Amino acid sequence: MLARRSFWPSFFASIVARLQWDAAAIDLTADARAWPQLPEERRRRLTALLAGFRVGEDAVSEHLEPFAGVARESRMSSAETLMAWVFYLQRRDEVRHTLLFDRIAAEVLRLRGETPAERRAAARVHAPPAVLELFEERLPAMAAELAAGRSGLGEGVGLYHMLLEGIVFDAGQRALLDDLADGALPGVREGVRRVELDERWHIGFGLRCLIEAQPSQELVEDLIGRAEEAVSAWGDAVPVATQENIARKCARRLSVAGLVERRAAA
Repeated sequence: MLARRSFWPSFFASIVARLQWDAAAIDLTADARAWPQLPEERRRRLTALLAGFRVGEDAVSEHLEPFAGVARESRMSSAETLMAWVFYLQRRDEVRHTLLFDRIAAEVLRLRGETPAERRAAARVHAPPAVLELFEERLPAMAAELAAGRSGLGEGVGLYHMLLEGIVFDAGQRALLDDLADGALPGVREGVRRVELDERWHIGFGLRCLIEAQPSQELVEDLIGRAEEAVSAWGDAVPVATQENIARKCARRLSVAGLVERRAAA
């Protein structure tokens, strides 16, 4: 279905309709009781991951708007207005993810702050510095470049969907789901599982955008080269084996899309 260019925005919109869930309905009661009983090192690792998502999800929900604007102005074979609508649907997901991780920060991690902004500030203290740099510096800079017309959709999607969501978020989600497989924090794990399902279609949507944007070979090379750097942003909060597996995903996705083959044949 993705090969039918006039159809693929509707395809992703239909996925969104099936994946709706309520971040406020996730029960974190058992998690709040269990959290103080977890070993200190485990709490440190989980805090780094959950605080990173608290900051990162807030940043992506804030800076997605320029991507929809560029999509509306792009000259591609798909319906630009419908494609911009899919970006809007993605932003709605990101707002929901922000609410979930803000609840986790308040109810489970018990970070200081009476407002979401205060809890985000508290989360920044625990989030890995490299994650903060990616989401609070590189992403806003790219959004500004897109808004000013100095960068195109290919560059924006490459950073946002392929590296930040496809590598950084993917690695963090995998580490959380693996760590919490014992049921220690059932509400957190259920919430992360739902977030991961949302992110799967986001990445697929981004890959389709990248195909239509016809990125330069230099951009494709750069994305593959930066995957390892991106996945290392979590530091020791993500196991080395997980980092290595996730880092390879960028090249695999681009290969499935035909972009790596095109690069190799050039």
